[in-house]
Amino acid sequence: METRDLASKITRDWPAGKTIAATDQLTAAGLGPRVLNAARACGLLFRIRHGVYIRLVEWQQKTPWEQDMLRLRAHALATHGNACYSHLSAARLLGLRVWNAGREIHVSSPSSLSSTSKVRGVTVHRRTVSPEQLMRIRRRHMGIVRLTSLEQTIVDCARTSPFVTAVIIGDSGLHQGAKIEAMLALLDTLAGHRGVAAARKVIDALDSGSESAGETRTRLFIAGMDIPAPEYQVRLIVRGNAYRVDGAWRDIKLALEFDGKTKYFDFKPTDEAIYEERLREREMMEAGWSFIRVVWADLANPELLRRRIKAAMLNAQRRMVD
Repeated sequence: METRDLASKITRDWPAGKTIAATDQLTAAGLGPRVLNAARACGLLFRIRHGVYIRLVEWQQKTPWEQDMLRLRAHALATHGNACYSHLSAARLLGLRVWNAGREIHVSSPSSLSSTSKVRGVTVHRRTVSPEQLMRIRRRHMGIVRLTSLEQTIVDCARTSPFVTAVIIGDSGLHQGAKIEAMLALLDTLAGHRGVAAARKVIDALDSGSESAGETRTRLFIAGMDIPAPEYQVRLIVRGNAYRVDGAWRDIKLALEFDGKTKYFDFKPTDEAIYEERLREREMMEAGWSFIRVVWADLANPELLRRRIKAAMLNAQRRMVD
């Protein structure tokens, strides 16, 4: 079958309303194994995992985090929803911010005979999770899924993930209502286990004020610098108007802002959001405030960022004297 005819067949016969589809669903729709193999070979289909496919053009249009969720959906589809997700996979399912964490699927199982034990791309954590630390949620396109509780998930990530990744997850967990006391209690039950000391450091570093992965990373960078830390998520009254900035050194009227794209794009039309941001900044500057702005690229060069912040603080101090 020629590629053009194959593409037409896939477009025509792909199961209606399905972004991803399992082999049995595709076979029932008239797209059997020979068609699937041919479509993969000529770049029409992408196999997310054994037995689960997506049209390649659709896969390529997804962001990395959307692809991560599709991998989870594919795993749930292939395992008929029987897995118990934990660690980074549970964090994604709970809607926590997951940064720099890899593509691996994480499940927890007490049995060494788990059907997922030797599947490529799946990490099985051999343990028994207490019933009170398990939950079920309904996810769109996935139905009911089993996973670890919010606090258990944060603790698991804190024990096994890189420090910054774990703090980002924990910060977002605090926004969802995670309790520090509950996480510390979980760690108390794990005394002597691997990763407990690292997890305590993560929990000590958590701050509910950070509202994005970029803000958390910026806060952690500044904490490691030889400069006084700012206040975070600061509400200011300027000429009768209430404004909020990501961070502020009030004594020298220096505001810190992390400019991630989602800050402008998530809640309002782009032009409107940027216009309001400029009005706010103009009014604050007229009242004696100055700004230092941090973007994702700045976080790749901590030393340069440190020098920029110190220079901004020095300039702000001079303005206060003049």
